[in-house]
Amino acid sequence: MEEFIKKMREAYPVSDGALQLFLRHTERVTLPKGHLLIRDGVVEKYSYFIVRGFARGFLYRDGKDATIWFATAGMSLLSMNAYLFRSSGYENVELLEECDLLKISNETLDGLFEKEVELANWGRRMSDRIILRMERLFVERYFLTAAERYRLLVEREPEILQKAPLRDIASYLGISQVSLSRVRSGVQ
Repeated sequence: MEEFIKKMREAYPVSDGALQLFLRHTERVTLPKGHLLIRDGVVEKYSYFIVRGFARGFLYRDGKDATIWFATAGMSLLSMNAYLFRSSGYENVELLEECDLLKISNETLDGLFEKEVELANWGRRMSDRIILRMERLFVERYFLTAAERYRLLVEREPEILQKAPLRDIASYLGISQVSLSRVRSGVQ
């Protein structure tokens, strides 16, 4: 739990009181590797925060999946459409290892954000970080080569290389698994 609290406070310095308020409204759950936590086309009622573990978000269309993000301790797992608009989401979330999670209903989370400004600011900072991360990935896909994107991944997020299957890493980088193998042999 210490790692989660540390990451939470890195995003925004919440007080002990705000932290305890948040924790009182969550349920701690442990789910196995391979569990599909969030499914596209479903109006999800809960959001999750990783205490321990590793997960990926992906899109699935016409028999293909595309990894759009990875998440580790301190990060959120949620369907943006379900949380923001109470409508079905487009993303899936798969646990890539056993995960300890904090589970909270979207309705309760909204209530906490309305009631406690520190938690609202923390939520905003979390969203800001997600937006910046997705924007950076979008720009990099357009302007960097596959080898350059891989090098940045090695520098910024080596944990992904240790925990994610190669097919998911290739998908995340926007390249085929064969191209990833070529890039890796040239980089290592």
